Amino acid sequence: MPLLQAQEMTYTQVQQLRKDRSIAFLSASALEVHGPHLPLGMDMFAARWMAEETARRFAEAHPDWIVALYPHIPLGTDELPLPGSVDGTQQTVYRALLAHGASLARAGFGYVVVTNGHGGARHAAAVEAACRRASRRYGIRMFSPSIAVLHGIVTGGRHHQIESNLGRPLTEEERQGLLHGEHAGTMETSFALAERPEQVDSAYRDLKQMAPPSFKPLAFVGRVAAPLFGGGSGRVQEISDSLAGGVGWLLNTRYGYGGEPVTYQGDPSAASAELGHAIRETMVQGCLDYVQKVTGGELAAEDVRSIASDPAIIQPGFWQRLGLFSALALGAAGLIWALRRG
Repeated sequence: MPLLQAQEMTYTQVQQLRKDRSIAFLSASALEVHGPHLPLGMDMFAARWMAEETARRFAEAHPDWIVALYPHIPLGTDELPLPGSVDGTQQTVYRALLAHGASLARAGFGYVVVTNGHGGARHAAAVEAACRRASRRYGIRMFSPSIAVLHGIVTGGRHHQIESNLGRPLTEEERQGLLHGEHAGTMETSFALAERPEQVDSAYRDLKQMAPPSFKPLAFVGRVAAPLFGGGSGRVQEISDSLAGGVGWLLNTRYGYGGEPVTYQGDPSAASAELGHAIRETMVQGCLDYVQKVTGGELAAEDVRSIASDPAIIQPGFWQRLGLFSALALGAAGLIWALRRG
């Protein structure tokens, strides 16, 4: 069966859904400032590309399945707080996706794939947490493969795959450009040059490598704490560096921490349309591989997770639960004290 557009489906078609042979794809990312050279919709464009192309290829490979593509959800959190960005709360993103999961389960879908082009830590955490919660609560397999794939591109884990799609080795400039930041840097600028070159300001050629300031207290805690985790120290250091960079960037753009507002990370000048086509192909291959494994029973939906699912402090509801626990603990302590005095 060809790929269906959800908004064009009839009630009769919905009634024909079988949980073991139906899958929905949707994307979720908001508008955000991406340097002086890229359009605000970069995260949306990337998320939509992964949803549309992965869904198309899956439908082509599985003609006996019902594959539906749902409209984009223009929500996000942890966007750069600059004019042009559209920022919401983490709970808004989480609850919206949880509600979508409930509706899709009620419609009869057995699988739901959520793609996301925004690397904000709390945004990615909300997307993945909502997928896990919806899966448990509504009896579906809902997961988000995109950040796990994108993380591999910007940390080197998928560079061999990019080179295979390029048909040549990465140049040192390209490799370093990919490793030094994804936000409006080499990766996203290349993506845009491949998909919509007319919307890329030619000034990207003159933009050199830039990075936001790291929040030093958090970075220091990470350096001190990481060795305490033995074999997991590298992972802990990576997480703390990521959080320190994210916090530092938000403080930079909102309060001027570390100097003038930084609007991109990495090296846009290393970008090219050629590299962009290889990156786009790698993104879809990675997402499709996860989808094939989950629908084929090789991988559990809850095991599709990225680095954003690890730190407890960025998970939806963490601070609310901590506040409630603290209030209960204080109340219990107060009650015990009062009883002892009595």
